[in-house]
Amino acid sequence: MCWVCDLRGEGMVWYLNPKNYARPMYKMRLPGEKPVEETTPAEGGESALAQAIEAKCNGDMERYAELTKQVNEGFVMSGSQCSVLTLEECYEVVDIGSPVAPMHCICRKRLRGREETEEKSYSCLGIGAGMLKWERWPERYKGGVKFMPPEDAKDWLRYWDKRGMVHMVMNYGGQIGGICNCDYPDCIMIRYRLDYDLDQCLIKGHYVATVDYDECNGCGVCVQRCQFGAMKFEITIDKVNIDQYRCFGCGVCATGCTREAISMVERASLPGLKDMW
Repeated sequence: MCWVCDLRGEGMVWYLNPKNYARPMYKMRLPGEKPVEETTPAEGGESALAQAIEAKCNGDMERYAELTKQVNEGFVMSGSQCSVLTLEECYEVVDIGSPVAPMHCICRKRLRGREETEEKSYSCLGIGAGMLKWERWPERYKGGVKFMPPEDAKDWLRYWDKRGMVHMVMNYGGQIGGICNCDYPDCIMIRYRLDYDLDQCLIKGHYVATVDYDECNGCGVCVQRCQFGAMKFEITIDKVNIDQYRCFGCGVCATGCTREAISMVERASLPGLKDMW
């Protein structure tokens, strides 16, 4: 299991441990009292991350390595990691983490200036007792919150999975707060990991994709759906190939394969990958 499991899993996968959903009920603020602004160590105008990006742009890779190490340590200390999930794992999370409710994607608002303002366009799922404090953030939850029963939430997750979205369970300060359904380059966490080497903010999934060459017909749909560059079409065999070292285990390739030629195996069962998170 990954290092977050060792820290918070108590012998099980960390996002399947019910204790990680038992967020303490929030405290009511006194009239006129302003909320405390909270940010991760990777956020802010002159943060280590901003400096790291500037160092990389300037070609100062020694400074860049020093700063990314600092930011990674900040993510570990803050307990603000997320982990890639398969669709089936999302179903388990939804069963554990009631109440659940759809919400708009903060990544697209920050990176694209695009706000999902209609319920049918919401692509993130709030999970756990933290959703009960939605009235404190009216700018995030316009019109309130519509809670979903688990079966409706699973249908909603399937809707975004069909569109090729990667599922990630979000961890805030050691407590699970939601499932993000996003893609590169929209997703902040995916970009942190792929573009800036922040390997402690987005943890690879507990599964890895593998292909059955007898069933694969080389249609290439899985290549189009992969957000991590782990899939490619091999012209010498007219089939796809999976670079398991680059695979994050989201399973979007498998759910998109009409021939069921791709399956997910446990990362821990592969000696060369079991410690690559």
